[in-house]
Amino acid sequence: MPLVFILNAALIISVIHLIRKFSPLCCALILVPTILLSIWNTILFYPQEFSPSIPKQIKYSISAIQHYDDLTLADWEGYTYSPSRSGASERYVVALYKYKYRVPLDGTAYFYNDTDYHKDHPIRSLNGIPSELEPHHQFIWWLLKTYEK
Repeated sequence: MPLVFILNAALIISVIHLIRKFSPLCCALILVPTILLSIWNTILFYPQEFSPSIPKQIKYSISAIQHYDDLTLADWEGYTYSPSRSGASERYVVALYKYKYRVPLDGTAYFYNDTDYHKDHPIRSLNGIPSELEPHHQFIWWLLKTYEK
């Protein structure tokens, strides 16, 4: 977080110092890319505690959706949470969506196949699945539902 703050502060201060003598149109033409660069710095460098960076999460999500037809039951049933498994959680969510009608709704299946962290949240209804997923996994679920995969 301090690195992101320092980078963005240095960028904004230097741009403000630079544009003081320009016309309002030039100021706007300089400020827009500066704001976009600041947003990109925040997305790229903001630390994710136990997850890959946001650009990597996006890449893994796109890859999982593109390989929808290649996913098997093993991608859903065999998944166990591990922060070091690159893209596995995204494949799990897409496989869960693909095989959602095979999920036992009797309380024996748990989100992310994790009985330690999610033991209070077994899967009991298909409608309740999206709300129990992590935020970027909710977005994957929404994309799949919206585009009728």
